[in-house]
Amino acid sequence: MYNLETIMDELIEKSLSTSAKSYQERSQFKIAKELHINALKLQKKLLIIDKKHYSSRIVTTLNALALIYREENNSMLAINYYKQSIFLRKKLFDSSLIKNRYELAKRYTDIANLYRREYKYEESEFFYNKALEIYNIISLEDFDTFKVQILNIHNYLSIICKEQDKFQETKDAYMGMLSIYQHLLTDESDEYKPELARTLSDLASLYFNNNKKNRAGEVYLLSLEILLHLYQKEPNNYKETLALTLHRLAQIYTIQHEYTDALSAYRESLNHYIELAEEKPTKYGSYVATIFKDLASFYRSQNKIKMAEYFHLKVVDLYTELTHYNEYKYALKLVSAIIDGVAYYRQHTVSLYQAEAIIKIHRKNMQIDKLLDKIYHLRYDKNSVY
Repeated sequence: MYNLETIMDELIEKSLSTSAKSYQERSQFKIAKELHINALKLQKKLLIIDKKHYSSRIVTTLNALALIYREENNSMLAINYYKQSIFLRKKLFDSSLIKNRYELAKRYTDIANLYRREYKYEESEFFYNKALEIYNIISLEDFDTFKVQILNIHNYLSIICKEQDKFQETKDAYMGMLSIYQHLLTDESDEYKPELARTLSDLASLYFNNNKKNRAGEVYLLSLEILLHLYQKEPNNYKETLALTLHRLAQIYTIQHEYTDALSAYRESLNHYIELAEEKPTKYGSYVATIFKDLASFYRSQNKIKMAEYFHLKVVDLYTELTHYNEYKYALKLVSAIIDGVAYYRQHTVSLYQAEAIIKIHRKNMQIDKLLDKIYHLRYDKNSVY
């Protein structure tokens, strides 16, 4: 039999918890916190009366307090309460039960998200992987329920590992996403194909940026196959991604000395970017300029100087036009192009005075010293020849 004090404690605890939940739902967090904390004290006291019941209520209260602190952007206090909740759940509940395992995975993910928000990537990565350890042993029946959570974890892992320059871990995260998308794909529907193409493209970019160009090319081709299929149905939605993929392939083909394939990819990419730039010149004009610059380099490497200079002049004209939209962003790119004209195409050094005049306007930019060095060396070299 319960004594009167215990009965009163139970009634008060229930009332406090109900009121706390009500205030929390109305975002009145200060009152809700006070009520939860008072309820928590009674729950711990009543634990000796009914361990199973009040253990569950303590876990619920700890999670509620964590959620409040998360909403208040107090990540570290939120993490503290989540960790208390995990400790208690692991200590008091049967971890072999599916429900308890998934609750742990959810809390691990909550903690990882909070650490990520605080840019504590090592800690975030640790708790994401703790959650994945649980999700990796789920049954096929439960997979459909948790696929979004698993995909999100892999996605966040790819972001934070990339930020830390962790090639293998970033790659593993992308591969985790790809394995799930492959499982979800069907021949009857295009559902998940955009996400699959984007993930393949991200993986290819990872290889590309880590100087694994051959592997990057293979993965870009896989992405391209899907993108071309999607582009046929919705060209406006996939034109930009298709242009980027073709540009990267062109760069890879050039490195591999597959010049015919490179030129074809450059042209296709350029056509798409020109179409985009006609609608949004400030957003896509620089992409067109980059391909012009690549084509100038492409033809120069084959000693086709007239074609190289043709595209070089296109670069100069385009950056000159873009400076009217955003002088700070494009002025030094224009200077660099002018310098290239003197360095590679024997254009007269008088154009370097134009470059210097532009530089004087942007003296605070960190790239200026390097550009000035180039100008002085070029002027000295040309004058020595004359």
